[in-house]
Amino acid sequence: MPGARVCLAWLYAITKYGYPVPLEGALRALEDASRLGFRYVELEAVGEANLREFEGARAEVRKRLGELGLEVVNFAGIFRELVSPSEAERERAIGLMARAADLAAYFGAELVQTDTFTPPLEFVGPRPYSSAVVFGERYRVRVDPGFSWRRFWSNLVGTMRRAARVAAERGLRLAVEPRVGETVSNSDAMLRLIDEVGEDNFGAVLDVGHLHAAKELIPLSVEKLADRIFYVHASDNDGRDNFHWAPGRGTVDWDGVFEALRKHGFRGPIAVDVGGPDLRGRLDEEVLEAKKFVESMVAKYLA
Repeated sequence: MPGARVCLAWLYAITKYGYPVPLEGALRALEDASRLGFRYVELEAVGEANLREFEGARAEVRKRLGELGLEVVNFAGIFRELVSPSEAERERAIGLMARAADLAAYFGAELVQTDTFTPPLEFVGPRPYSSAVVFGERYRVRVDPGFSWRRFWSNLVGTMRRAARVAAERGLRLAVEPRVGETVSNSDAMLRLIDEVGEDNFGAVLDVGHLHAAKELIPLSVEKLADRIFYVHASDNDGRDNFHWAPGRGTVDWDGVFEALRKHGFRGPIAVDVGGPDLRGRLDEEVLEAKKFVESMVAKYLA
């Protein structure tokens, strides 16, 4: 496997072109990545309709990637049905993940990624990630008397195990991203899920911005997840809200993060995961600042 590579995360495309990113926006985002000096990118399909767009244009997307000299490191399949209480819906989601994994393999990626979403709770007001990434929201929930956390968790473990095996059949690894407000929102929950899924190709996206907003000590998060960190999303914030600023602009201990990654021999891709509504007016500037910072840290610690 090649050494640590700096890539552009899909949050750039979401910030600039909407959520889910339509095919036309996806193609323009690839041109943006090349213009900003990236060689590596990630792609994402949100829901079946967005997935069908990529499937229908797979040859066009791969051609554009080749023309721009870009390589895909990760294809994310974001399908909320993975955590549905309905067995039929979860079965459908596994089929969608298989199709996402087919696209990942077609584009030459090493990873397929997904999330763990929110449990089937009743939200009074905003719901996390219902439309796009919104930072600083407050949530109120009601837990249905019939809801069983243990049953829900058991279903999640079984579904992720099947998804990992689907990925393995295509020579891929499956990574899950802990995110604020979702079922797996911190490194300890991620570690528990990894242990219970029990598949060697199942691991974590270390999303520094989300974990920092969750008040984690990120070097300790790296120590916990160790060699099961397959991918890093690099962004910064103030440790309160899950903003996704350029690394170095917030309060993350980046030297500690990279020292910990070096200790565990991390050589996977590192994505510049910068964006969100607060950065729309200076998105390119923020991304270039982040790219320069991450590349300098890779050269210092992971070369």
